[in-house]
Amino acid sequence: MILVSTLGLLVLFLQLVNIQVLSHDHYFAMAEENRIRVTPIPPLRGRILDREGRLLASDRPSYTISIIPSEAKPLSELAGKLAPLLAMDADVIVEKVRQRRFRKYEPVRIKRDVDFGTVCIIEEAAELYPGVIYQLDHARHYHYGNIACHLLGHTGEVDDRERRSGYRLGSLIGRSGIERQYDQLLRGFEGVDYLEVSATGRIIGPLEEKQGREPIAGMELVLTIDLDLQRVADSLFGDTLTGAAVFIRPRSGEIVALVSKPTYDANLFSGLVPVSEYDNLIQDQGHPLFDRAISGTYPPGSTAKLLIAGAALQEGIITTASRFSPCFGGYQFGNRYFRCYDPSGHGSLDLYGAIEQSCDTYFYQLGLKVGLARWQEYALAAGFAAQSGIDIPVEKIGNVPNKDWYDRVYGRQGWTRAVMLNLAIGQGELLVTPLALAQFFCGLANKGAIMKPHLLQAFQSPGGQITSFEPKITRRLPFSKEVIQILKDACVLVVEGEHGTARGSKIPGMKWGGKTGTAQNPHGNEHSWFVGFAPAENPEIVGCVIVEQAGHGSAVAAPFVREIMIRYFEKAPRVRQSLANAAAGGTIVAH
Repeated sequence: MILVSTLGLLVLFLQLVNIQVLSHDHYFAMAEENRIRVTPIPPLRGRILDREGRLLASDRPSYTISIIPSEAKPLSELAGKLAPLLAMDADVIVEKVRQRRFRKYEPVRIKRDVDFGTVCIIEEAAELYPGVIYQLDHARHYHYGNIACHLLGHTGEVDDRERRSGYRLGSLIGRSGIERQYDQLLRGFEGVDYLEVSATGRIIGPLEEKQGREPIAGMELVLTIDLDLQRVADSLFGDTLTGAAVFIRPRSGEIVALVSKPTYDANLFSGLVPVSEYDNLIQDQGHPLFDRAISGTYPPGSTAKLLIAGAALQEGIITTASRFSPCFGGYQFGNRYFRCYDPSGHGSLDLYGAIEQSCDTYFYQLGLKVGLARWQEYALAAGFAAQSGIDIPVEKIGNVPNKDWYDRVYGRQGWTRAVMLNLAIGQGELLVTPLALAQFFCGLANKGAIMKPHLLQAFQSPGGQITSFEPKITRRLPFSKEVIQILKDACVLVVEGEHGTARGSKIPGMKWGGKTGTAQNPHGNEHSWFVGFAPAENPEIVGCVIVEQAGHGSAVAAPFVREIMIRYFEKAPRVRQSLANAAAGGTIVAH
């Protein structure tokens, strides 16, 4: 018995030595983790304002429900009780917690933007929900709902893929638009709070020996967007029309309005999006999540006639006085008759008259003279199949076909020179985005220089320093100044001329120009296009509108552009003053 007792005491002594001496650091750390609750403090995400300082997006107070893994026992039973309260699937709750099983003393966010009633239930019945806590948090709020939803974008929670890139699981990250493009500026820096807790999980108070860290708010962004113009452009489409609108200041590249219709309410993504509502967005035949302004590709119709006219002038193939076979309603090429949009015909026209009246017959013949290779060269140089560099993601490029493309798609014997007749009037396989077409007209308005389009005007650090962006030339049109002036003069005739296709959209007291387009659509009625610049002498703004399946460009798109042009110049003095005020408000740093 003495021997057994001695051996027992020796084992206990050795185990005490192991715990107290050899493994002291390990067990001390475990004890501290049980005593200390590390609570991340999310920072305020930076505000987003329009060019006149009106708030577009900001954070609002909200509640977040979290679970502390070490205290949530048994987890499956707890998830089953919590799921109906949060309108979530219990398996989703369990998976969220298990993803953080190696950091079991830190709260795991389960659901954001929980209503106050739910918080009260959890507080009053805390014993039924062990390890469940609520925290005062922030939810993103878009002050005008669906207005500017595509350009602003929305936020979402960091997932497993992004966690491997250094983000903390459960924190917010920009998912689309400006929110995604400038996430690093907007997100700020997370703080941390250290709390002392009892063995039962009750909070005793702040940990005295370890100081927390205050969060640092994100930077404030000022956009080039004018909320007034954005709302007018959005309202013109109403709730039934589909399409896009782009309005740019050609000398600086500032985008003052960028609309894609239909829209969605960005506030849906402030918390956990209900599956039913997300499914409705995905299954909607109008595709409201798709940004048509920068990602939609369409045949440009007659708006592209300026491209081939410019190429022919630049190459010396024609002059402004050149005439071809008269238009009697169409043009016979081989065994096929290509119709003009006006079946009564336009007669004999020079280049100015052909652009003013948008005569297809004239451009059929011009296309044959220019040829596919030269046309493609000028289309690429003009940026029809290039990204503009706009500062929001997911910009698509158009399609400029060449001989190799036709050989690959149709076979070497599967196509003829007749493709050039369609391309000359902006039909066939030519596709452009509304933004790319607007950029082409910006080049015409700005003496050939195409500025990089941008939505961010400036950002302000917490210290008050303002960083602004200087205009940057991304490309130049492949035309001489003389050719550009000819094309501009022809565009003015489209609006101001006696026979102009957009003569119904004149603006009293101001000359302006543009080009209508009516693009055939295999899925229904024609798409309505208009791209214009104003004023004619020294353009300050370029506007491009496409309305899907709406008919002639002169009937729908041109009046849209006209209305926004009028609104722009009504408030132009105030716009200039707001820019001056912004420059005087802080140190301007070129970026």
